[in-house]
Amino acid sequence: MSSEGSELVETMSSLSITADVTPNLHLEVRLKKGISKIQIENCKEAIAKSINCMENLYNWRSFALMDHELADSIDQILVGCYNTPDGQKIEFGKIDIPVSNVHVYNVRDGESMATSIAADGSDDTSIASHHWTLPCKEFDDLWENLVFDDNIKNELLSFVYALLKLSDRGANSNILSVNRMVLLHGPPGTGKTSLCKALAQRLSIRLSQRYKRSIFIEVNSHSLFSKWFSESGKLILKLFEQIEECACDPHQLVFVLIDEVESLTLGRATSFKGNEPSDALRSVNAVLTQMDQIRKYRNVLVLTTSNITDALDEAFVDRADVNRYVGHPSKYAIYSILVSALKELQRYSCICRKRTSKS
Repeated sequence: MSSEGSELVETMSSLSITADVTPNLHLEVRLKKGISKIQIENCKEAIAKSINCMENLYNWRSFALMDHELADSIDQILVGCYNTPDGQKIEFGKIDIPVSNVHVYNVRDGESMATSIAADGSDDTSIASHHWTLPCKEFDDLWENLVFDDNIKNELLSFVYALLKLSDRGANSNILSVNRMVLLHGPPGTGKTSLCKALAQRLSIRLSQRYKRSIFIEVNSHSLFSKWFSESGKLILKLFEQIEECACDPHQLVFVLIDEVESLTLGRATSFKGNEPSDALRSVNAVLTQMDQIRKYRNVLVLTTSNITDALDEAFVDRADVNRYVGHPSKYAIYSILVSALKELQRYSCICRKRTSKS
C-alpha cells in the first residue's frame, strides 16, 4: 500500500461518527385556545413523565389528557416515533422522554394570504402564491389521517428533520450536496400534496424552539405562464424574489410547495426536439437558476409533487434530496380510510349503526 493510502486509512480510522442518542420519540402538545405556550413551558417534564406511565398509546394517534391537572390547558397530545409503524402500539419500556422532545404549540385559525405578481409594464396581476403561518388549523389533522402502505411518513419526517438540522449547523452543502428539496411523484389523488402540507406542519412544531415563525408558501404554477414571449421567465424570477424576502429572516422557517411541478420543469431534451416553444426552455432554466439561488438559505425547504415524473427535466430531478414514489393505496389502506370516514360521520350523527333483530 502506498504512503498516501496508509495515511488515508489512518485518517478514516481516527474519525468517529457522533450519533444522536436522544430517543426518537416526540410528544406534540396542542394547547387549547387562549392558553399560551409560556404557561405550559415549565410543565414539559411533568407531561413527559405522565405519558411514560400510560398504556395503549399508538403511534401518530392523538389523545386527550383525562383526570390530569393540565387537562384544562391541553387540547390533545400526539405521540410520534420514527421506528414504530403508523398506528402501532408504542412500547415505552424504560425510556425517559427528554424535555427537548416535548413540543408545545398553538394552532392558528387565520386563512391563507394571497400574493400577486405582474409582468413588466402590465397592469394585469395574477395570484402567484398563497401563504400560511404554521402551525395552522387547516393542516393540523392531515398527518394522522393520511394512510400509506409503507413507512413513508416516518421516513420523510426523520430524513428531512435531520436535513434541516444539518443545514442549520452550517454543514458545507457543496461537500454534502444538500439542496433541501423533496420530490414526491406518482398517480394523481394519492395524497402527495396533503403529505407535503402535513410534513411542513410537523416540522414547524418540531423546530419551534429554533425558529420563531414558520410560513408555508404554495406556488400557483399556472399563474407563471404569460401569453407574451419571454415573460414567463421574468414572472418566475419575481416569484422567487418574494420567496427570498421571506427567507432573509434567519428566525423564520420557510416551506415552499410547488404542486404539479412538471408544468414548470418539463424536460429540455423533449423541448429540443421541437415539441415545445423556446419560451418553455427559458422557464425551465429560470426555475433551475432560482432553485440554486435560494439554496444558500438554510431555512428554506422546497417540496414538489409531480404526476408525470418521466416528463421532468433531469437536472431538476437530480437536485432532489428525496425522490419518492407515492402509489395507489392497497386494499388495507382503502379499508382504513373508509373506516375513519365512517367513524367521523358517526361522530357527527350523520349515520348510525343499524341493529338487526335475530329471527
